[in-house]
Amino acid sequence: MVQNPDIIIAGAGLSGLLMAWRCLDVNPELSILMIEASDKIAGDHTWSFNLSDVPDYLHDWLKPFIVYQWPRYDVKFPKRERTLEIPYCTGNSDSLRTCVAPYIENGRLKVMLGTKVTALTAFSVTLENGDVLKAHCVLDARGFQPNKNVFLGYQKFVGKTIRTQKPHGLINPIIMDATVKQLGGYRFVYCLPFSDHEVLVEDTYYTDGPELSESEIAGRVDGYIQAQGWEEYEVVRQEKGVLPITLGIDKAELNNCDVTIGIRGGFYHAVTGYSFPDAVKLADYLSWDIQGDRETSSSLAIDGAPHFLRWSKFPKESFLRLLNRMLFRACEPEKRYKVLQRFYGLSEGLIKRFYAGKLTLTDKARILIGKPPVPIHKALYNFSEKAFIERERERRQRDSL
Repeated sequence: MVQNPDIIIAGAGLSGLLMAWRCLDVNPELSILMIEASDKIAGDHTWSFNLSDVPDYLHDWLKPFIVYQWPRYDVKFPKRERTLEIPYCTGNSDSLRTCVAPYIENGRLKVMLGTKVTALTAFSVTLENGDVLKAHCVLDARGFQPNKNVFLGYQKFVGKTIRTQKPHGLINPIIMDATVKQLGGYRFVYCLPFSDHEVLVEDTYYTDGPELSESEIAGRVDGYIQAQGWEEYEVVRQEKGVLPITLGIDKAELNNCDVTIGIRGGFYHAVTGYSFPDAVKLADYLSWDIQGDRETSSSLAIDGAPHFLRWSKFPKESFLRLLNRMLFRACEPEKRYKVLQRFYGLSEGLIKRFYAGKLTLTDKARILIGKPPVPIHKALYNFSEKAFIERERERRQRDSL
C-alpha cells in the first residue's frame, strides 16, 4: 500500500499523466500516486495539436513529448484546397510514457495498475476492494462521462497507421480531406505522414450519437488507402475514439465544484473535442498553484483551480457552442462540410486564434458575416443556448417515457 502521497490522480490517461509530469517537474519534493483501471498507463493513442494552441513558454517543456512536427498542413474540400503555415505537432502514448518514466524510476511517481476507483473526494479515494487512500489533494482524470447539464454531439474516428512498400508521397499532414463521400454527418479523412513509408489514416465524422461501428469505419479507411494507390502496405496499429462536441451547457454546471480534470471535467476544445492544449494549460496552472507549501497550496488547487478555470472557460466558449449548434442542428447532415469549407476560407490568423481559444470580437463577427451555409430560419431557431437546452431537456424527458 502506498502511504501518504501529496497528490492522488485517478486515471493515467493524457490529462492525468500531463498533470503528474508538470507538477513533478515544477515541484522537486512532490510525490504523486496514480491509480489506473487498465493494465498500462497512457493507453495506445496519438495526440496532435497546433503549436500555437499552447503557450510559447511551454514549447521547450513539451519537446520530449513531441514525436513529429510539421511546419504546415493541408485541408481539402469540394470547392477549396489550402495549405496553412501553422506548425502542427504529434505525440503518442509511447512518448508520454517516456516523459514520466524518470519520475517512476526515482519513486516520486507511483502507479497502481488494474485498480478501479469507486468513489473519491477532494482528499481521499475509495478503491474497489474497499481500501481508502488519502492525500493532500485528489484529482479525477478518469475520462469522459455523460453529464445531465451538458448537451453534446460527437466526433468519432477509427485510424490505421500503415507502412507502405513504396513511398506514399505525402509531405504535409492533411488535417481535413472532406472530398470524401458525406455519410450521415460531417465526414473527413485525416492523414499524418510520419515518414516516407509510414502514415496515419483516420476516418472521422461528426454525428449526433456516440455509437461507433469500428469495423465499418475501418473498412472506409481501407477504401481511402486504396483510392490513394497505396496498394501494398501493412497495418502497424489501429486506434479509435469518440470525442464530445459541446452544443450547450446549463448554467447549473458552473456550480460544479468537483475535482475533475481532462475531458471528464469539460477541459477540451468545444468544437474539436481535442483535450491536449487544455490539459497542458491546466497542468501548468496547478503545478505553480501547489508550489511552496504543498499541504496548504494543494488544498487551494483542488478547491479552487479546476472550478475557477471551468467557471471562466465555459462562458468564453459560448460562441463555439453556437457554431456547433449551427453545424449539428441547423445543417442537413450531408451538407455540414460547407460550414468548414467556408471557415477555411478565412484568414490564417483567425484560424490559429480559433483553435487556440483566442477569438476576438472582430473574429467572431467575421465568422458570422456573409452568406451563411445554413438555412436562416434554422440558424435563428438554434441561436439561443437557453432555449436550445430547454428543448433538449424536454426531448430527453419524452424519450425516457
